[in-house]
Amino acid sequence: MRPRSSYKAPPSQSLIYSAVLQSMAEHGPRRMNMALAARIADTDRQLLYRNWPDRNVLVRESAESELQRVLFVASDLRSEQEGLCRVAEQIVRAARMTREHPVTRATVRTDPDLLRSALLDMDTRLHGRARYWLGGLFPGPLARTIPHMYRLPDVLLTVAAPFALTPPEEPHTDSERSQLDARLRATLHMCLGTAPDCPCAATPP
Repeated sequence: MRPRSSYKAPPSQSLIYSAVLQSMAEHGPRRMNMALAARIADTDRQLLYRNWPDRNVLVRESAESELQRVLFVASDLRSEQEGLCRVAEQIVRAARMTREHPVTRATVRTDPDLLRSALLDMDTRLHGRARYWLGGLFPGPLARTIPHMYRLPDVLLTVAAPFALTPPEEPHTDSERSQLDARLRATLHMCLGTAPDCPCAATPP
């Protein structure tokens, strides 16, 4: 009878990223705890240091991976809306998911200057991913109907960023969420030039 092996496979990269995000949600990005992340991922802290000698790289990669997930979920909009109305709703959903994300909430509590920097400096890898996603929301036929389409992702990112990076104070209410969504939705419709009588573009009270 062969003895049982004590070998334990290392955690997957996605599991490590998830553990890092949990640590960030507790302590904020700058205070992400490698020991806590290793414990959550059920692995040795040295494994993290071997693969990510620079802790900031691990934080950045985890944040980029999570942003990619959020944007993917926001794109998968189960709605009968079409064209520019659908694009606006996808952006509203992405902004809401980012605003209410545990890491965003932890950041506003522990490192508010990071969020201020994110509103002022939009030349980062995270902003680049968001910009690329925004451009991809417009299929060819729709994009051809928009003047200066090449500038639109930057405009939309500038408009949506404050709604994505300014979490409401706890506890937030459904009414507050609806008001924020409605305000961003109305602003996006103005940017996209939808018909003034479009019911989706109604300006909130």
